[in-house]
Amino acid sequence: MVLVLIMALGSASLFTAGKFFQDAATEYQIARTQADGFRAHMLAKAGFMGAVGALKKIPEDVLYQSGLALDPPPIPLGGGVIYYTMSPEDGKININSLVKIYDDQPNQRSIEMMSRLFYQYGLKREMIFPILDWIDENHQETGGGAEQYYYSRLKPPRKIKNAPFYSLSELLNVKGFDRAIVYESLKPKDFDKNNSKDFLTEEERALRSDKDYVLSSNVTAYLPYGDSYDDRININTAPYFVLMSLSDFMTKQAAMKILKLKLQKGGYIKELKDLEKEPEFQVKTSGELTLYKELAGEGTEVSGGRIKTKGEVYKITGVGIIKDKVVRKVTGIFDLTNNQMLYYTED
Repeated sequence: MVLVLIMALGSASLFTAGKFFQDAATEYQIARTQADGFRAHMLAKAGFMGAVGALKKIPEDVLYQSGLALDPPPIPLGGGVIYYTMSPEDGKININSLVKIYDDQPNQRSIEMMSRLFYQYGLKREMIFPILDWIDENHQETGGGAEQYYYSRLKPPRKIKNAPFYSLSELLNVKGFDRAIVYESLKPKDFDKNNSKDFLTEEERALRSDKDYVLSSNVTAYLPYGDSYDDRININTAPYFVLMSLSDFMTKQAAMKILKLKLQKGGYIKELKDLEKEPEFQVKTSGELTLYKELAGEGTEVSGGRIKTKGEVYKITGVGIIKDKVVRKVTGIFDLTNNQMLYYTED
Protein backbone atom coordinates (compact mmCIF):
# COMPACT_ATOMS: atom_id res chain seq x y z
CA MET A 1 0.00 0.00 0.00
CA VAL A 2 2.81 2.35 0.94
CA LEU A 3 4.61 1.51 -2.31
CA VAL A 4 1.51 2.25 -4.33
CA LEU A 5 1.12 5.59 -2.54
CA ILE A 6 4.74 6.51 -3.20
CA MET A 7 4.38 5.64 -6.88
CA ALA A 8 1.22 7.72 -7.11
CA LEU A 9 2.91 10.69 -5.47
CA GLY A 10 5.84 10.33 -7.83
CA SER A 11 3.60 10.26 -10.87
CA ALA A 12 1.73 13.32 -9.62
CA SER A 13 5.00 15.13 -9.04
CA LEU A 14 6.22 14.29 -12.52
CA PHE A 15 2.93 15.44 -14.02
CA THR A 16 3.01 18.67 -12.00
CA ALA A 17 6.61 19.31 -12.94
CA GLY A 18 5.88 18.58 -16.59
CA LYS A 19 2.88 20.89 -16.55
CA PHE A 20 4.98 23.59 -14.87
CA PHE A 21 7.71 23.40 -17.50
CA GLN A 22 5.10 23.38 -20.28
CA ASP A 23 3.43 26.48 -18.83
CA ALA A 24 6.79 28.12 -18.30
CA ALA A 25 7.78 27.44 -21.93
CA THR A 26 4.47 28.89 -23.13
CA GLU A 27 4.89 32.01 -20.99
CA TYR A 28 8.45 32.37 -22.24
CA GLN A 29 7.30 32.15 -25.85
CA ILE A 30 4.56 34.73 -25.19
CA ALA A 31 7.06 37.06 -23.52
CA ARG A 32 9.50 36.59 -26.36
CA THR A 33 6.81 37.31 -28.96
CA GLN A 34 5.73 40.40 -27.01
CA ALA A 35 9.34 41.54 -26.81
CA ASP A 36 9.73 41.07 -30.57
CA GLY A 37 6.46 42.94 -31.09
CA PHE A 38 7.71 45.82 -28.96
CA ARG A 39 10.98 45.96 -30.88
CA ALA A 40 9.11 45.92 -34.21
CA HIS A 41 6.84 48.67 -32.91
CA MET A 42 9.79 50.86 -31.93
CA LEU A 43 11.37 50.30 -35.35
CA ALA A 44 8.08 51.30 -37.01
CA LYS A 45 7.96 54.52 -34.96
CA ALA A 46 11.57 55.25 -35.85
CA GLY A 47 10.75 54.81 -39.55
CA PHE A 48 7.71 57.04 -39.19
CA MET A 49 9.67 59.83 -37.50
CA GLY A 50 12.44 59.45 -40.08
CA ALA A 51 9.88 60.08 -42.82
CA VAL A 52 8.57 63.19 -41.04
CA GLY A 53 12.14 64.45 -40.72
CA ALA A 54 12.77 63.84 -44.43
CA LEU A 55 9.65 65.81 -45.35
CA LYS A 56 10.75 68.76 -43.26
CA LYS A 57 14.35 68.86 -44.42
CA ILE A 58 14.40 67.74 -48.06
CA PRO A 59 13.07 70.14 -50.74
CA GLU A 60 9.92 68.79 -52.36
CA ASP A 61 11.29 68.74 -55.90
CA VAL A 62 14.18 66.59 -54.65
CA LEU A 63 11.72 64.22 -52.98
CA TYR A 64 9.89 63.67 -56.24
CA GLN A 65 12.88 63.62 -58.53
CA SER A 66 14.87 61.14 -56.43
CA GLY A 67 11.97 58.78 -55.78
CA LEU A 68 14.03 57.21 -52.99
CA ALA A 69 12.93 59.82 -50.46
CA LEU A 70 9.25 58.94 -50.94
CA ASP A 71 9.76 55.18 -50.92
CA PRO A 72 13.29 54.26 -49.78
CA PRO A 73 14.53 50.65 -49.63
CA PRO A 74 14.34 48.68 -46.32
CA ILE A 75 17.24 49.25 -43.92
CA PRO A 76 18.57 46.64 -41.44
CA LEU A 77 18.50 48.14 -37.94
CA GLY A 78 18.38 46.90 -34.35
CA GLY A 79 18.21 43.23 -35.26
CA GLY A 80 15.32 43.83 -37.64
CA VAL A 81 14.29 45.78 -40.72
CA ILE A 82 12.88 49.27 -40.96
CA TYR A 83 11.31 51.17 -43.84
CA TYR A 84 8.80 53.90 -44.55
CA THR A 85 6.63 55.18 -47.37
CA MET A 86 5.33 58.69 -48.03
CA SER A 87 2.47 59.42 -50.42
CA PRO A 88 0.97 62.88 -51.01
CA GLU A 89 -2.75 62.89 -50.20
CA ASP A 90 -3.69 66.21 -51.80
CA GLY A 91 -3.57 64.69 -55.27
CA LYS A 92 -6.78 62.92 -54.30
CA ILE A 93 -10.25 64.31 -53.64
CA ASN A 94 -10.86 64.74 -49.93
CA ILE A 95 -14.45 63.63 -49.30
CA ASN A 96 -14.63 66.07 -46.38
CA SER A 97 -14.40 68.89 -48.93
CA LEU A 98 -17.92 68.02 -50.15
CA VAL A 99 -19.27 70.14 -47.29
CA LYS A 100 -17.92 73.61 -46.51
CA ILE A 101 -16.35 73.82 -43.08
CA TYR A 102 -17.36 77.39 -42.33
CA ASP A 103 -21.11 77.22 -43.07
CA ASP A 104 -21.99 73.48 -43.26
CA GLN A 105 -23.29 73.92 -46.83
CA PRO A 106 -22.59 71.69 -49.85
CA ASN A 107 -19.42 72.60 -51.75
CA GLN A 108 -20.64 72.56 -55.36
CA ARG A 109 -17.16 72.58 -56.88
CA SER A 110 -16.11 69.44 -54.97
CA ILE A 111 -19.48 67.82 -55.64
CA GLU A 112 -19.05 68.33 -59.39
CA MET A 113 -15.53 66.88 -59.26
CA MET A 114 -16.75 63.86 -57.33
CA SER A 115 -19.64 63.44 -59.77
CA ARG A 116 -17.21 63.29 -62.70
CA LEU A 117 -15.05 60.79 -60.83
CA PHE A 118 -18.02 58.56 -60.01
CA TYR A 119 -19.21 58.73 -63.62
CA GLN A 120 -15.88 57.31 -64.82
CA TYR A 121 -16.38 54.34 -62.49
CA GLY A 122 -19.98 53.80 -63.47
CA LEU A 123 -21.18 54.97 -60.03
CA LYS A 124 -24.33 57.06 -59.80
CA ARG A 125 -24.11 60.72 -58.82
CA GLU A 126 -26.79 60.06 -56.18
CA MET A 127 -24.22 58.07 -54.17
CA ILE A 128 -22.69 61.40 -53.16
CA PHE A 129 -25.80 62.49 -51.24
CA PRO A 130 -25.41 59.99 -48.34
CA ILE A 131 -21.83 61.27 -47.91
CA LEU A 132 -23.12 64.83 -47.61
CA ASP A 133 -25.69 63.75 -45.01
CA TRP A 134 -23.04 61.84 -43.06
CA ILE A 135 -20.91 65.01 -42.80
CA ASP A 136 -23.38 67.89 -42.46
CA GLU A 137 -24.85 68.74 -39.08
CA ASN A 138 -28.49 69.04 -40.14
CA HIS A 139 -31.02 66.20 -40.11
CA GLN A 140 -32.56 66.79 -43.52
CA GLU A 141 -31.90 64.23 -46.27
CA THR A 142 -30.12 65.49 -49.37
CA GLY A 143 -31.64 64.03 -52.54
CA GLY A 144 -31.44 60.26 -52.13
CA GLY A 145 -29.23 60.57 -49.06
CA ALA A 146 -29.71 59.12 -45.60
CA GLU A 147 -30.10 60.56 -42.12
CA GLN A 148 -30.58 58.95 -38.69
CA TYR A 149 -33.96 57.40 -39.59
CA TYR A 150 -32.27 55.19 -42.21
CA TYR A 151 -29.34 54.12 -40.02
CA SER A 152 -31.53 53.42 -36.96
CA ARG A 153 -33.44 50.77 -38.95
CA LEU A 154 -30.34 48.80 -39.97
CA LYS A 155 -29.53 45.48 -38.29
CA PRO A 156 -27.61 46.16 -36.20
CA PRO A 157 -28.56 49.86 -36.07
CA ARG A 158 -25.85 52.52 -36.18
CA LYS A 159 -25.63 56.23 -35.55
CA ILE A 160 -24.98 58.79 -38.25
CA LYS A 161 -21.90 60.89 -37.54
CA ASN A 162 -23.04 64.38 -38.68
CA ALA A 163 -19.39 65.41 -38.70
CA PRO A 164 -16.37 65.13 -41.04
CA PHE A 165 -14.71 61.77 -41.71
CA TYR A 166 -11.68 61.00 -39.58
CA SER A 167 -10.38 58.37 -42.02
CA LEU A 168 -11.48 56.86 -45.33
CA SER A 169 -12.45 53.56 -43.69
CA GLU A 170 -15.48 55.36 -42.21
CA LEU A 171 -16.95 55.48 -45.70
CA LEU A 172 -17.86 51.79 -45.29
CA ASN A 173 -20.51 52.89 -42.77
CA VAL A 174 -22.27 55.16 -45.27
CA LYS A 175 -25.35 54.09 -47.22
CA GLY A 176 -24.46 52.57 -50.59
CA PHE A 177 -20.78 51.87 -49.83
CA ASP A 178 -18.96 48.66 -48.95
CA ARG A 179 -15.42 47.29 -49.07
CA ALA A 180 -15.74 46.19 -52.71
CA ILE A 181 -16.67 49.70 -53.87
CA VAL A 182 -14.05 51.52 -51.81
CA TYR A 183 -11.05 49.18 -51.81
CA GLU A 184 -11.42 46.82 -54.77
CA SER A 185 -11.04 47.36 -58.50
CA LEU A 186 -13.92 49.02 -60.33
CA LYS A 187 -12.48 48.24 -63.76
CA PRO A 188 -15.16 46.79 -66.08
CA LYS A 189 -14.78 43.01 -66.48
CA ASP A 190 -14.18 43.10 -70.24
CA PHE A 191 -12.11 46.29 -70.26
CA ASP A 192 -8.71 44.67 -70.94
CA LYS A 193 -10.25 42.39 -73.56
CA ASN A 194 -11.85 45.30 -75.40
CA ASN A 195 -8.94 47.73 -74.96
CA SER A 196 -5.66 46.26 -76.11
CA LYS A 197 -2.42 47.84 -74.91
CA ASP A 198 -0.39 46.42 -77.79
CA PHE A 199 -0.30 49.68 -79.74
CA LEU A 200 0.07 52.08 -76.81
CA THR A 201 3.24 54.05 -76.22
CA GLU A 202 5.12 53.72 -72.93
CA GLU A 203 3.72 57.09 -71.84
CA GLU A 204 0.17 56.00 -72.63
CA ARG A 205 0.70 52.82 -70.62
CA ALA A 206 1.96 54.88 -67.69
CA LEU A 207 -1.10 57.13 -67.76
CA ARG A 208 -3.29 54.51 -66.10
CA SER A 209 -2.59 51.40 -64.07
CA ASP A 210 -4.79 48.84 -62.31
CA LYS A 211 -4.39 50.87 -59.13
CA ASP A 212 -6.20 53.80 -60.77
CA TYR A 213 -9.40 51.76 -60.92
CA VAL A 214 -9.59 51.53 -57.12
CA LEU A 215 -11.68 54.28 -55.55
CA SER A 216 -9.40 54.58 -52.50
CA SER A 217 -6.52 55.47 -54.83
CA ASN A 218 -8.47 58.55 -55.92
CA VAL A 219 -10.23 59.77 -52.78
CA THR A 220 -9.05 60.38 -49.23
CA ALA A 221 -10.44 61.62 -45.93
CA TYR A 222 -8.72 63.80 -43.37
CA LEU A 223 -9.59 66.75 -41.17
CA PRO A 224 -7.78 69.90 -42.31
CA TYR A 225 -5.91 71.99 -39.77
CA GLY A 226 -7.74 75.14 -38.69
CA ASP A 227 -10.89 76.65 -40.14
CA SER A 228 -9.77 76.96 -43.74
CA TYR A 229 -9.22 74.21 -46.28
CA ASP A 230 -7.32 74.19 -49.56
CA ASP A 231 -9.24 71.78 -51.80
CA ARG A 232 -7.03 72.32 -54.85
CA ILE A 233 -5.65 69.16 -56.46
CA ASN A 234 -1.89 68.60 -56.59
CA ILE A 235 -1.25 67.73 -60.24
CA ASN A 236 2.17 66.23 -59.45
CA THR A 237 0.47 63.30 -57.70
CA ALA A 238 -3.11 63.27 -59.01
CA PRO A 239 -4.15 59.95 -60.61
CA TYR A 240 -5.55 59.91 -64.12
CA PHE A 241 -9.23 59.76 -63.11
CA VAL A 242 -8.82 62.67 -60.68
CA LEU A 243 -7.20 64.76 -63.42
CA MET A 244 -10.12 63.92 -65.71
CA SER A 245 -12.50 65.05 -62.96
CA LEU A 246 -11.09 68.57 -62.76
CA SER A 247 -13.34 70.03 -65.46
CA ASP A 248 -15.99 69.08 -67.99
CA PHE A 249 -13.47 70.27 -70.58
CA MET A 250 -10.53 68.17 -69.33
CA THR A 251 -9.24 65.78 -71.99
CA LYS A 252 -7.06 62.70 -72.11
CA GLN A 253 -4.58 64.74 -74.17
CA ALA A 254 -4.33 67.35 -71.39
CA ALA A 255 -3.76 64.64 -68.78
CA MET A 256 -1.08 63.13 -71.03
CA LYS A 257 0.60 66.54 -71.33
CA ILE A 258 0.87 66.76 -67.54
CA LEU A 259 2.51 63.33 -67.46
CA LYS A 260 4.96 64.29 -70.25
CA LEU A 261 5.90 67.54 -68.53
CA LYS A 262 6.58 65.68 -65.31
CA LEU A 263 8.85 63.26 -67.15
CA GLN A 264 10.65 66.11 -68.90
CA LYS A 265 11.23 67.91 -65.60
CA GLY A 266 12.50 64.90 -63.70
CA GLY A 267 9.19 63.96 -62.09
CA TYR A 268 8.08 67.33 -60.74
CA ILE A 269 6.25 70.34 -62.20
CA LYS A 270 7.24 73.34 -60.12
CA GLU A 271 5.09 76.09 -61.67
CA LEU A 272 1.53 76.02 -63.02
CA LYS A 273 2.68 78.50 -65.66
CA ASP A 274 4.46 75.59 -67.35
CA LEU A 275 1.03 74.47 -68.57
CA GLU A 276 -0.24 77.80 -69.83
CA LYS A 277 1.16 77.83 -73.36
CA GLU A 278 0.55 74.16 -74.08
CA PRO A 279 -2.09 73.69 -76.84
CA GLU A 280 -3.95 71.10 -74.75
CA PHE A 281 -4.67 73.78 -72.15
CA GLN A 282 -5.67 76.48 -74.63
CA VAL A 283 -9.01 74.85 -75.49
CA LYS A 284 -11.99 77.09 -74.74
CA THR A 285 -14.28 76.36 -71.80
CA SER A 286 -17.37 78.15 -70.52
CA GLY A 287 -17.19 81.95 -70.40
CA GLU A 288 -14.55 82.01 -73.15
CA LEU A 289 -11.86 81.01 -70.67
CA THR A 290 -9.08 78.64 -71.63
CA LEU A 291 -8.80 75.33 -69.81
CA TYR A 292 -5.62 76.61 -68.17
CA LYS A 293 -7.31 79.72 -66.77
CA GLU A 294 -10.27 77.69 -65.51
CA LEU A 295 -7.99 75.26 -63.67
CA ALA A 296 -5.48 77.87 -62.45
CA GLY A 297 -8.23 80.28 -61.38
CA GLU A 298 -7.12 83.18 -63.54
CA GLY A 299 -10.02 85.43 -64.57
CA THR A 300 -12.53 83.44 -62.52
CA GLU A 301 -14.36 84.02 -59.25
CA VAL A 302 -12.72 80.94 -57.75
CA SER A 303 -9.85 82.08 -55.57
CA GLY A 304 -6.73 80.01 -56.12
CA GLY A 305 -8.22 77.88 -58.87
CA ARG A 306 -8.62 74.09 -58.86
CA ILE A 307 -5.03 72.89 -59.12
CA LYS A 308 -1.63 73.42 -57.53
CA THR A 309 1.87 71.93 -57.75
CA LYS A 310 3.01 72.01 -54.13
CA GLY A 311 2.29 69.02 -51.93
CA GLU A 312 1.12 69.93 -48.44
CA VAL A 313 -0.52 66.82 -46.95
CA TYR A 314 1.27 63.46 -46.84
CA LYS A 315 0.28 59.98 -45.69
CA ILE A 316 3.23 58.37 -43.91
CA THR A 317 3.63 54.72 -42.95
CA GLY A 318 6.53 53.44 -40.86
CA VAL A 319 7.08 49.67 -40.77
CA GLY A 320 9.21 47.59 -38.39
CA ILE A 321 9.92 43.88 -38.97
CA ILE A 322 11.61 41.40 -36.61
CA LYS A 323 12.64 37.94 -37.81
CA ASP A 324 10.67 38.34 -41.04
CA LYS A 325 7.39 37.57 -39.30
CA VAL A 326 6.69 40.08 -36.53
CA VAL A 327 5.44 43.24 -38.26
CA ARG A 328 4.23 46.51 -36.76
CA LYS A 329 3.00 49.64 -38.56
CA VAL A 330 2.56 53.28 -37.64
CA THR A 331 0.46 55.41 -40.00
CA GLY A 332 -0.32 59.10 -40.01
CA ILE A 333 -1.40 62.00 -42.21
CA PHE A 334 0.91 64.97 -41.83
CA ASP A 335 0.21 68.59 -42.80
CA LEU A 336 3.64 69.82 -43.85
CA THR A 337 2.61 73.47 -44.26
CA ASN A 338 1.21 73.78 -40.73
CA ASN A 339 3.55 71.19 -39.16
CA GLN A 340 0.54 69.30 -37.77
CA MET A 341 -0.36 65.60 -37.55
CA LEU A 342 -3.93 65.31 -38.85
CA TYR A 343 -4.32 61.57 -38.23
CA TYR A 344 -2.29 58.95 -36.36
CA THR A 345 -2.74 55.25 -35.66
CA GLU A 346 -0.55 52.35 -34.51
CA ASP A 347 -1.10 48.72 -35.55
